[in-house]
Amino acid sequence: MLSPRRSISQGQDTDRSQRQEAVTYELGVAAYARRAYDEAYRCWSQLAERGDMQAQYGLAVLFDRGEGIARDLSKAVDWYQRAANQGVADAQYNLALLYNEGIGVQASRQRAIGWFRKAAEQGDAEAQYRLARCYDQGLGLVKDPSQAAAWYRKAAEQGHAAARNCLGDMYRTGDGVKRDYAQALYWLTLAARQGYGYAQVNLGYLYDHGLGVAADPQEAINWYREAALHGDPMAQYNLAEMFRIGRGGQQDRQQAIRWYRKAAAQGHPGAAKRLKQLDA
Repeated sequence: MLSPRRSISQGQDTDRSQRQEAVTYELGVAAYARRAYDEAYRCWSQLAERGDMQAQYGLAVLFDRGEGIARDLSKAVDWYQRAANQGVADAQYNLALLYNEGIGVQASRQRAIGWFRKAAEQGDAEAQYRLARCYDQGLGLVKDPSQAAAWYRKAAEQGHAAARNCLGDMYRTGDGVKRDYAQALYWLTLAARQGYGYAQVNLGYLYDHGLGVAADPQEAINWYREAALHGDPMAQYNLAEMFRIGRGGQQDRQQAIRWYRKAAAQGHPGAAKRLKQLDA
């Protein structure tokens, strides 16, 4: 699945209220917000040619999306590049996505990482998360769990749910950090409460096995069910296991089969195996 690139935010501009350029740029933002893309293009194109970095980013978005002008990815890349070179984090992030996915440019993991890093160093949480993933999985970089944990933490501290889940799981396994179930519980709870499915499964596992918290099978079931209802196959399998063995309550063969089937339909091998055993 392609990653969605960023659009225009009315909060992007810095305080330049005493300059005519800022007024014109703000008019472009207002026009974009009401979908008057032709007007936004007129507002930004002259400013962009004069080197205004926010207008360059805005123009890149218009070319990228084909809003108010014919879509032209090569021009989008050019304007993203100009804005990124001047330090616009959103432009750096979008440019990284284009290089990562080979859209409008030849795919280049190294260039993508370079731009993710620049945006991450400016405090961009999503870029921090993506850079962490590269270190975590060895994607274009030498695998380095400690660096992954450091960047996950930066994003997690800004409320990034996926980063919180990954950091919590690293504390659970001791990968890249010293194993600390209390820290795992802390970060996974934050992510789970944000509705992040993987974190809900991982948090359920902590309660299921009493890691960093007193074992509480019913609480484990609650978190497994939360993720299972949103289609997570591991949660569906774990929930089925709880019903099969009667952990956290009475055994319920029908509920177990129901959730095994849902997990198996998504390709979970353990669920398919369990169904065969139950049918035997």
